[in-house]
Amino acid sequence: MTDKKNSTQQLLPEDDGLLSGRILPETLTALGNGLAEIAARCMIGFSPDSAFAKATAYSVAGAAAAAGGQAVLVADCAPVELGMASVAGDCDCILHIDHSRLHIYAKGLLPLTASQQQALAHTCGSGWLQRSEYGSVSDGEGLRLLYPGEILRRLPKTLNCMPEISTGSQRMLTLLNRLFRGGRGKAMTFQLAQDGRRVSLFTEEHGWIFYERLLMLVTEQFFAEGRDVALPFWMPRSAETLAAQYHRRVLRYASASDGTDGEARALALRQGITLDGAILCAEVLRLCSEKGEAAAGWLASEPMTHTVRRIVSAPVGQIMNGQEILSRCASHWELTDTPEGIVADRGSSHALIRPSATGRSMTLWTEAESMEMAAELAGQLTALLER
Repeated sequence: MTDKKNSTQQLLPEDDGLLSGRILPETLTALGNGLAEIAARCMIGFSPDSAFAKATAYSVAGAAAAAGGQAVLVADCAPVELGMASVAGDCDCILHIDHSRLHIYAKGLLPLTASQQQALAHTCGSGWLQRSEYGSVSDGEGLRLLYPGEILRRLPKTLNCMPEISTGSQRMLTLLNRLFRGGRGKAMTFQLAQDGRRVSLFTEEHGWIFYERLLMLVTEQFFAEGRDVALPFWMPRSAETLAAQYHRRVLRYASASDGTDGEARALALRQGITLDGAILCAEVLRLCSEKGEAAAGWLASEPMTHTVRRIVSAPVGQIMNGQEILSRCASHWELTDTPEGIVADRGSSHALIRPSATGRSMTLWTEAESMEMAAELAGQLTALLER
């Protein structure tokens, strides 16, 4: 969106944290204003070997300081490094800049709350903030250096496999290959997303174990250890069934929190498994080491439910609201309108329908006892939503 009065391109966070909109010089000033408005301390980091990322980071940090905020700059870092540094540095907002994109998150790579999103959008479109005092820009290099130590702390002392890392991020590849070494046994290849937030596992024995399944395996083990688990709202509902078996709880946090999920967000920051793929890798390796030969059966176990995720396109500005979705999908479904979207239940099958933050699409998750049934449900709901 463009604010015509101030000729400022207004940036809005997509569901994955990507800031959408053309990046004009005045946009960076407005973004710095916005960061100062939504967080007393913000952390700004950028990828190595990118003149664009470095210049953008310094521009936004300067604007945030001029608006009275405290900006902490972290050079040459991956998003997951910045996430951990933001927790240590008590920064409530994160901006990471790579070679061409800007991503914004709450502390620890959690999604922004609804109030943060609203304040950011308002401030970015309202012009310069008048402050009586300037803020500051400080160096967060020391906070970034905490990251390798935290990964090592979670790894077992002895690896009973040979972990290998595959990722498009050269920085994360170099770092994790240095940390995940020295093991013996069968190879385990962890495929890490470019930003380091998600990971899947491949072994010759079991094939691919994708992110959701890997996360649910670790979740069940946390329950067995007597621990509650914080999960994003879209993770399978079967997690609650597992939790009940162990007399534990699942705490859910939303992509645009209304302020009621503070306990879940705090737990997610402590556990890290839903926010950082390397931490999830370390937990998998720890559990494999503890289980020994039984790890093969653990990794090969069948999931309680299967999930399908689809993006349903919608014209900009004409995204359906909750009531419209309810009216279209009411037949045979028990529907609940939540801050995260529409939750649909039908026996042992579940779905989540969530409009995107920018109004360009809807994200649909379906969950059922088999992959075929989950895919069929996704097709049925997609047809209802697009008709």
